[in-house]
Amino acid sequence: MPPTPTDQPDQTAAALADVPDRTCTWCKVPMEKRLVAGGRFVHYTCPKCIFQHTSLRGKK
Repeated sequence: MPPTPTDQPDQTAAALADVPDRTCTWCKVPMEKRLVAGGRFVHYTCPKCIFQHTSLRGKK
């Protein structure tokens, strides 16, 4: 695996900034989000009740 330069910005963090925030259906607290499947899906997890939701990211 080739090394990645450290001076390049983190593209995952930039992509997550474009993903809308979501609140938990039951707890109404902000859910944690992460990109999965190579950035094709957004996975939300509630830190309080562990409710999970995965949605397909829209086409750009």
